[in-house]
Amino acid sequence: MVLTTSCLNDSNDSSSEMTKEQVAYCLAKVKGNYTGNLIYLAKNIKDVKDNTDTLKINWSITNDSTMTIKNFPTRLLASNISDEKLKAALAEQPDQDIECRIGFINTSPVQYLINPKSPSYTVNHDGKDHKIQVAFYVNSTNSFGTYNETKKELYMQIIEGAIFMDDKQTAYLSDVTPFAFEATKN
Repeated sequence: MVLTTSCLNDSNDSSSEMTKEQVAYCLAKVKGNYTGNLIYLAKNIKDVKDNTDTLKINWSITNDSTMTIKNFPTRLLASNISDEKLKAALAEQPDQDIECRIGFINTSPVQYLINPKSPSYTVNHDGKDHKIQVAFYVNSTNSFGTYNETKKELYMQIIEGAIFMDDKQTAYLSDVTPFAFEATKN
């Protein structure tokens, strides 16, 4: 699978807001537990055409506004940090669940925007403890999910967009980082 940006409808037409019935329909299609692949950028020095890797990950959609990605690997969030000491310190932190707010935007195919909450870590950097938060794109068609009813597969993507230290945005993230997911419902 290639990491891509969304082709979701960018219409700003406020009359296209979903009805309660449409939201219930979408939730019925995607509610549940998932085990699938997390696809992330990873350079293979032996094959320049191989630039992604995968690992198994779980997530659940419990209601029409909440999705939880279980035990998201902190080392992947740290992988594009430019400060090597901070990168190493963050990579040692335990994996965390990432709670996401979702909002359905289409019924055919079922599609939704994903707004991940920023996981927070206490990291010792340069001899002091600091609160580190990893922020993702929110309210963006680049952080989205879509359900392929024919294949019974759910695809989604979130984008790591910034690193905050002690509640201030830093320039430590060397590049925005997409994470793609694919799975069938358990």
